[in-house]
Amino acid sequence: MNKALLTVLFILPLAANAVDWVDLGKSNDNNFQNFLDYDSVKRQDIQVMKTGGFTPYENQPKYISAIFQTTYINDNPLRKKGMYYSKQQWFISCEKQTFYINAWIDYGFKNEVVNSGQPKKNFLLESDFNYAFPDTAGGDAIEQACNSILLKELDSTENYE
Repeated sequence: MNKALLTVLFILPLAANAVDWVDLGKSNDNNFQNFLDYDSVKRQDIQVMKTGGFTPYENQPKYISAIFQTTYINDNPLRKKGMYYSKQQWFISCEKQTFYINAWIDYGFKNEVVNSGQPKKNFLLESDFNYAFPDTAGGDAIEQACNSILLKELDSTENYE
């Protein structure tokens, strides 16, 4: 009985923090490999100002957020500086294929944090977002995150009778 209880107490915290990493592949030069945490993909209710002022809320693009991990491999200059991988939270406009990095953490070879940051912004502007060209690492990351939110929303509406 005690052994079963200890097992359950050990496994429950792991399940609560579980992530579902999706391999997005390596860069063309094999210097990094990207992953998407499928479980992190969520709709976000954020307002983004146009450069000239606010867009009416109902006309604003819809945003999602997602956590990506980039692992630095081979001769990547960041790996040579002691960084093994980085995790980033992106805000994404699927409609415009743009992203904004909201927060990041860089890790060393022993999983120690070597750098982290989150911009101190009171509000976001459309100009804060970067366009991700199709068939690039960024474009593929956005496409996978946007497809993931659609799949999650479709799955939540299915009737499993």
